[in-house]
Amino acid sequence: MKTIIKIFRLTFTISVTLGLTGLMRVTSASAQSHHHTNTTFDSCSPAFIIKAQHIIDLYRQKTGTSGIAVAFYDNSKTCILVSGTEDGDQQLPVTSETDFAMGSIQKIFNSTLLALSIVNGKATIEDPAAKYLVGQGGTKVKQDVPFWKISLKELVTHTSALPGTIPGIKYRIAMNLFRDRAMGASVIQYLNTWHPQYEPGTKYNYSNLGFVLVANAAVELGGNPYTKLLAKHISGPLGMIRTGMQCGSATQGCAVGYDEKGNPSKKMPVGLWTTAKDMLRFIEANMGDLEVPLELSKAIEETHKELFRVDSDHAIGMAWEEWHQGDSLLISKDGLGSGFSSWIGFEPNKQRGVVILRNGGKNPSPVMLGKRLLSLSDLQH
Repeated sequence: MKTIIKIFRLTFTISVTLGLTGLMRVTSASAQSHHHTNTTFDSCSPAFIIKAQHIIDLYRQKTGTSGIAVAFYDNSKTCILVSGTEDGDQQLPVTSETDFAMGSIQKIFNSTLLALSIVNGKATIEDPAAKYLVGQGGTKVKQDVPFWKISLKELVTHTSALPGTIPGIKYRIAMNLFRDRAMGASVIQYLNTWHPQYEPGTKYNYSNLGFVLVANAAVELGGNPYTKLLAKHISGPLGMIRTGMQCGSATQGCAVGYDEKGNPSKKMPVGLWTTAKDMLRFIEANMGDLEVPLELSKAIEETHKELFRVDSDHAIGMAWEEWHQGDSLLISKDGLGSGFSSWIGFEPNKQRGVVILRNGGKNPSPVMLGKRLLSLSDLQH
């Protein structure tokens, strides 16, 4: 996908009370149910905003979601739509700057960090992953074990044959990564005894474990702790000032996770938090509509490349799921865990994309909402 470098447009906030009568009606109906709705937008059309806001409000109400924030991009037109509260007890309204746990969308950030080392010539996608993995105490994978044959490509495409998690280990192995600590020695020990149940590189099997290894390989190649690496190469250059580990405990501005019954989640999420405002910039960067350093632009393009074909409609890039239907292409990633769910999807051929962040709520997942919002883009033209 050709990257077009443009000067970033300043965004601004417009209160829904300044006009747009139809949108005011949606806001009023939502307020009567003791939830809050507001809109931050730059250039989406009024017709799109009215329709999209109505769909988002109905989705939140039907699924029992506490709060939701949506960032939308369509051929350089952008807007942020929000609904509900970040904390059901305090009734604090969600805003464009409310932080949500992004869940597995962070895999895209991790693969982008790895892609930076690849485009800079520090590694190749075919390199053995074990070459770049170091555990606590300097522990390393032995060269005579099956895992040494697993490539970075197989990790980022979920074709390594690794399980989703390490059997028998109850602690969350990604925690060390996000606390800027070396990977646990027990992970290396597991890799030294692991044997694949089928031929690696032949089958897609989603693995959270695999992406803990991807992130740790990126850290080793990048020569910096994870949070510093992220700030230096992604969140800093993109101006994503509220993306990172700032919500390690419940504080105002950080959404609270809820289970399907509406009870606060007992566990804090592991990993990155972000806002709709920040994720709008991430979409723009992936669509080539944001000024970024050249090496980051190349890394983003690298993550979009198809690396493994699951079937005629489904392929995998560097963590991105790629869905083909005729000439249509949807590149996406979802996230789920500890009372949060999320989805990012964009259509490079049509130059449009959406990110959904929510806390709590039942099915349908944000995937269905995101696809429906993408289908509304005709209202923009």
